[in-house]
Amino acid sequence: MVGYAIHLKKKKKPEWLEVLLKSKFFGPCFDHQELKKNEMNVYCVECNRCICQHCLSSSAHYLHLLLQIRRYVYNDVVRLHDMQKHLDCSKVQPYTINGAKVIFLNPRPQSKPSKSNCGSSCLVCERGLTEPNCYCSIACKVSVLKEDAKRKQSPPYITFKIPEFSDLSAKENQNAEPNSREEESSNLTTESSAGNTLHPCLNSALKPRGQLHKRKGIPRRAPLC
Repeated sequence: MVGYAIHLKKKKKPEWLEVLLKSKFFGPCFDHQELKKNEMNVYCVECNRCICQHCLSSSAHYLHLLLQIRRYVYNDVVRLHDMQKHLDCSKVQPYTINGAKVIFLNPRPQSKPSKSNCGSSCLVCERGLTEPNCYCSIACKVSVLKEDAKRKQSPPYITFKIPEFSDLSAKENQNAEPNSREEESSNLTTESSAGNTLHPCLNSALKPRGQLHKRKGIPRRAPLC
C-alpha cells in the first residue's frame, strides 16, 4: 500500500483536521439564534470551530482561513479546489455538482460494501470508486495514514526460532548416548566391586587348587638288625 502525506501549513494547528471531520454542520448558530439563515456551514481553520454567515461579518474571523461546507446527497462535502490549499487530496474520489468538483468529508453510510464495475474500491469502507482513486472521503484517507504512522513508530518484532521435531529428537539421541555409556561403565564398576567384597571363605573356595604331587615308588621298611 502506497502512503500519501498530508501537507499542512506551518501556521495551522495539526488537530484542526480531526475537529473538522467530527463537526456537525448546518445546525443553528448559538450566537445568532434570533436571526434567519443562521445555519453553520463555514469552518474556521484558525479557530477550529463551525460558524455561520453572520459570524463572518464580525472582526473575530477577519483574514482567517475558511472552508465553505456544502451538502450533497445529505452529506457534508467541500470543494476540491478549496481543500487542496490545505492538504493533499490525491486518490480521494471527486464528484461534480453545479460544475465544481467536491469531495466528501466522511464516508457515506451503506448497508453493505458495493464494488464498482471498474474494479476499484475504497481501502477502508470498500465503496465502489473509479480508478485510480483509493479513498471515498477525506476521513478514510486520514485513517490509513494514521495506521501507517503507528506501524513506523512501533518497535520491530523479535522472532524466535522454534526447533522442529526432528531437531529435538536428534538432540535427545545425542544426549542419551553419553548417558547410556556412563550407565554401562557404572554397572561394570559395581560388578567388580561386588566381586571384591565376597566372603574370604568363598574366595578361597573359588580359587583353583594346585595339583597334588604323588610319592614316587613304594616305601620299604628298613631291615632289622
